Amino acid sequence: MSEPIYIGNDQGYYGTKVVSRVGDKFLKMFIRNMVVPNRVGEITYNNDPHNIMYREREGDQEWFIGKLAIDQSSDDELFDSHERRLFSPTWFREEEYLHMFRVSTGLMLQGSDHSEPVVSVALPTDSYIDYKEELKRRLIGKHSFEIKQGNLPYRKIEFEIKHENLYVISQPMATLFHIALDREGQLLNEDLFIQKVSINDLGFGTSDVETLHGETIIKRQSFTSRHAMLNVYHLLSKRLTEFSREVDPEKQGKEYPIWSLNRVIRSGEISFKGKVYDVSEIVKGCIQEIGTSLVEEVWNRLDYADDITYIILTGGSSIPFKAYYREQFGDDKLIFAEDYGIDAQFANAFGLCKFTQSKSKTVPVKSQKEVTTTIQEEFSVPRSAEKRVSQRTEQNQ
Repeated sequence: MSEPIYIGNDQGYYGTKVVSRVGDKFLKMFIRNMVVPNRVGEITYNNDPHNIMYREREGDQEWFIGKLAIDQSSDDELFDSHERRLFSPTWFREEEYLHMFRVSTGLMLQGSDHSEPVVSVALPTDSYIDYKEELKRRLIGKHSFEIKQGNLPYRKIEFEIKHENLYVISQPMATLFHIALDREGQLLNEDLFIQKVSINDLGFGTSDVETLHGETIIKRQSFTSRHAMLNVYHLLSKRLTEFSREVDPEKQGKEYPIWSLNRVIRSGEISFKGKVYDVSEIVKGCIQEIGTSLVEEVWNRLDYADDITYIILTGGSSIPFKAYYREQFGDDKLIFAEDYGIDAQFANAFGLCKFTQSKSKTVPVKSQKEVTTTIQEEFSVPRSAEKRVSQRTEQNQ
């Protein structure tokens, strides 16, 4: 008899985050959301399990996945020629989405013989209603393909997603389930389904706000094009170019494409014509400018949040922007997903995994084999992180 393995698969703008429950263990996995066709022929591999290639069968088109896709394409292509496929609001309709889903789900199933995947996926707020049925049709059925990791030869992976084992919800709702459900998928915080709640899912390229009252979704809003971490990168690129012209005796300066800025944001420094400059204040200013405008937009859209009991902040970009939420809304209303036992960027995937369990009639058994693929990372959630949301004072309810 097949045993269920519960999977939450969250494909975001920047990466695919997957959380699964295998017996009494939770596993998480991150793969950079990049898929590029192989146009270079033979390549030199190293023994890195994150270097992944995909094909449906021998002789078919090969695709680079994740880290290897980035390594095999120039950095400017990451944000340029492949932008339509990788970062458009309809990414999930592209062929590359299916490749990413197959690889990430298939790797989570490795080492679990006779397992039956029960999967939840999420769509951005502004795409959920229009495209959820279309996405179901794409994912339901048998999936058969081959992948290659590092120096290992291609191996075949097969699994089937049954109609009754696939759930599609919105990305902000996934975070609600992360906080509202315990690790068994049972209701922990009923208050979240009674009060008026606003879920703010702040990713790299999207900032989605979903407001609920009870189980009724009142409003869905997306600030994809104006208020997201990507806008920090665009603004920083402009400011650094201006700075380099100011310090350049020839006043020519240097262009700083956004794909080159991760290192600058981490270090707060740039090198220009043999000198190292501290630009940490410029970085801080860009984050502050976008973060402040984001919170002001949310403040106006929520009508000052006077009648909202909780604002849940989630997504990888919630970390740099949380200070501006706290300044605007105060601590009484705010709930940070990262306070519930897992990195903020994995909150949606963990919520999806819990939701999957809640919809299933069976409970994972401890005798199930451990997943063995090397790019998975087992994690533990302290019991102290499974806490009830404190009751607010009467004036805040």
